[in-house]
Amino acid sequence: MKKNTVHAKGYLRKNLAIVLGLLVFFCFAGFVQAAQPPQLPARFQVVANSNGAIVRDNNSGLEWQRCAYGQSWTGSGCSGSAWQGSWHDAVRITAPDGFRVPTIDELKTLAPYDQNVFPGAYRLWSCSPDAYSNSAAWGLHFGGGYPSNGLKGYGSQVRLVRDGQ
Repeated sequence: MKKNTVHAKGYLRKNLAIVLGLLVFFCFAGFVQAAQPPQLPARFQVVANSNGAIVRDNNSGLEWQRCAYGQSWTGSGCSGSAWQGSWHDAVRITAPDGFRVPTIDELKTLAPYDQNVFPGAYRLWSCSPDAYSNSAAWGLHFGGGYPSNGLKGYGSQVRLVRDGQ
């Protein structure tokens, strides 16, 4: 009887050592993975010489600024305050190198929305007015990935796009 008890204790110690070793291994592996910046889905690639601030959508050929207008890409996210304003002000926004406010059809190509590629900004203006209402224009809710029309005086953000270079 005593022999079985000693054998069982040795078996438990051996298994405990294995379980603890695996636990340490997986914790370390998770730490290493967490320390690395998230990888872009294959659909997107960073545009050369942009420091990661611009990505090309390989499906549409469009090139997008990763942060909302007014913010800067930090290498892992966006910093600063995003511009927010009416549709009338939004459609006038441009940036160097051919960046402009996208059409609603261009914005829809980003669905489903990926927070690792495009941090922040939940409702973005397009330059597309609503054909049925002079007081409304189209935007995209990034949280749900669906287009919606909103009053042109309502404040929303903008993410700029350009045709592929």
